[in-house]
Amino acid sequence: MSDTDFETIDWSFDEETGLGRITLDRPKAMNAINIQMQHDLIDAFDAFQALDDEADGIAVRAVIVDSAGDKAFCSGLDVGEMSDFSTYHQKKRVPDLFCEMCAAFEEYDAPVVAAVDGLCLGGGFEIVMSSDFRFAVEAASFGQPEVNFGVLPGGAAAQRLTTMVGASRAKEITMTGDQLSAAEAAESGILTDVVADTDELDERVDELVSKLASKPPLAVRSIKQAVNITRNVGYDAGIEYASHAWPALAQSDDYAKAIDAFGSDEQPEFEGK
Repeated sequence: MSDTDFETIDWSFDEETGLGRITLDRPKAMNAINIQMQHDLIDAFDAFQALDDEADGIAVRAVIVDSAGDKAFCSGLDVGEMSDFSTYHQKKRVPDLFCEMCAAFEEYDAPVVAAVDGLCLGGGFEIVMSSDFRFAVEAASFGQPEVNFGVLPGGAAAQRLTTMVGASRAKEITMTGDQLSAAEAAESGILTDVVADTDELDERVDELVSKLASKPPLAVRSIKQAVNITRNVGYDAGIEYASHAWPALAQSDDYAKAIDAFGSDEQPEFEGK
């Protein structure tokens, strides 16, 4: 088990399973996102990328994002810290850094799985939406309250919600600032699944990441990229990407292993090569 020290998060990587974990760790502040946490989260994904760069194949199969404490996954940006900003230049850094942080989740090659237990508002909700899979307990609640402060969500929540739930529903969620129950978020298409309690949350997340870790990692990463390109650029760009990715993947050692094992009971061990 590898670990790296950060001020506002816990970071770990299990070399045996290939699973990474990031835990938001400011429970006394309801895991509010201050500037340090934003830098820590960006650096956390850089640390996972370094493991991939150093590996003979692919090191990281998936990353789980959860939180410390029993009240909130994340209450949003640290409002107290932002109150010290007075100039346009200082305030402009808020959305710029936050968008960079969300991009770290969204653009990291391996799947990112969010596990939400408790309140999840503002920037916390944007972290969840920037992840690839999103699980929550029934008691969790979600919302984008930025409108109540006279601003819009700074991390592209309105834009991401539009792709998830459609323009009208995205406007309703962000313009009213109303909170959603976990069931409502799931019905809207935001969450992957809702479970009864924390134990079931851990089981459900572990089940998914174990399944993802068993798949050929180059293929899993290419699928994430294809989906993101289709959403962010367009259908034709997604098709074009896939037309080049497929033959490249078909030259990999993992592809050869899968072909050799086809029709047998053998389960190949894929290495991302």
